[in-house]
Amino acid sequence: MLTLHYYLLFDGPDENWPHARTLYNEDSTFSFSGKQFVGPNDIHAKLSSIRGTLAGDWPPEKLVHVVEKLQCRAHGQDGVAIRVSGSFIIGNQFLICGDGLQVEGMPNFKDLSIDIPSKRMGTFQEQFIMEPGNVIGHYFIAKQELYIIQ
Repeated sequence: MLTLHYYLLFDGPDENWPHARTLYNEDSTFSFSGKQFVGPNDIHAKLSSIRGTLAGDWPPEKLVHVVEKLQCRAHGQDGVAIRVSGSFIIGNQFLICGDGLQVEGMPNFKDLSIDIPSKRMGTFQEQFIMEPGNVIGHYFIAKQELYIIQ
């Protein structure tokens, strides 16, 4: 689910971006820069603004996430809490590359020989609370917090 979220945010084609709304429900909250957004439409509008900022004016070289650390734990009775942290670098695709993390279909970070510290434009921390939906196996993002540090 988070892979889909990050793909739509960073690499997904514009025509697929509106589908990101389906990851949230009417009670979902998104906190960013001291403000809180509620519901799929408000959250999508704010994420669209962030998406535009990260994409920049020159598509081959945009600001992208490098997920360096991912932690998961149970939340409540049926939920899942996920913490993600990493760096922003100039590049052309988001990367999930922390120790022990390998996403199917993504390049192995060690094979890319990218010097993250020298390319780092900033860092981020993000937390997601996922709750079960109405259909078995379906989760939605109940709460999301994003912190960007330069």
